[in-house]
Amino acid sequence: MSIKNRWKIAFFTLLGGILFIIIMVGGMVLSTDRLASLPNTSIDNKKSVQFNISTHKEDLNKLLDQYVNITTSYNVRLKNDVIEFKGFVPVLSEKIYVKITFIPKASNNGDLILIPKSFSLGKLNLPVSSILKLVDSSVKLPEWIIIQPVNKMIYVELQKMKISHSYIKIKLNHINLKKDDISLKLLFLTDH
Repeated sequence: MSIKNRWKIAFFTLLGGILFIIIMVGGMVLSTDRLASLPNTSIDNKKSVQFNISTHKEDLNKLLDQYVNITTSYNVRLKNDVIEFKGFVPVLSEKIYVKITFIPKASNNGDLILIPKSFSLGKLNLPVSSILKLVDSSVKLPEWIIIQPVNKMIYVELQKMKISHSYIKIKLNHINLKKDDISLKLLFLTDH
């Protein structure tokens, strides 16, 4: 085999590999989104005892450090006015750093809605829906965290969050990180 033919084979092999990677990443970015409807979780007030709690970012960050950041491969922090998610996602047998900041909002039924504010995936600038789709397909999250790439949001069903006792539930009254004002409601189910 001549040197000219070896270069052709090497060139087309490299070109094929590059095209394969582009097609794989494009497929991930352009694949259809699953559109899950948002849950309408509500607890009958007559079957629970409620306690209102006011807290601060520092206290919630301590809880996150104890229950989330220590047991998972990602890190969640409450910052000045956003919630920050950092970690690594697997892409084509490599782990790529991802950082997303969210603006938190309380839903009408006491769950948490996270709206992406900024994001980075390695050094790529991708649309928010693509980043959320990648995180949804790559990161193992609890069933009570619903990623909706189409709606560009993450829905956290606080009332389905597993707490050591199944008869304790959490509802979010309001959250304002700029003012460091967070209000929760603890519900102790009396009919279990």
